[in-house]
Amino acid sequence: MDHHEAVRKFEHLMLKEADHAREVATELEALAPILTTENSRQLAQLQIKASHKQSKEFRELSERVREK
Repeated sequence: MDHHEAVRKFEHLMLKEADHAREVATELEALAPILTTENSRQLAQLQIKASHKQSKEFRELSERVREK
């Protein structure tokens, strides 16, 4: 595996992780309103925010590795 192939693989993995984090956030957004306790809804909201942030960070990392 050469350098360019490794960079493409790394970029692909980061995009895959970004997609996964976004999917988690989307599923939690659908579940949060039907959770029975306020504490559960608050925890879901915290995880939704964290998953969106993680997705954004993985995409940014993918872009940075592509630029170098």
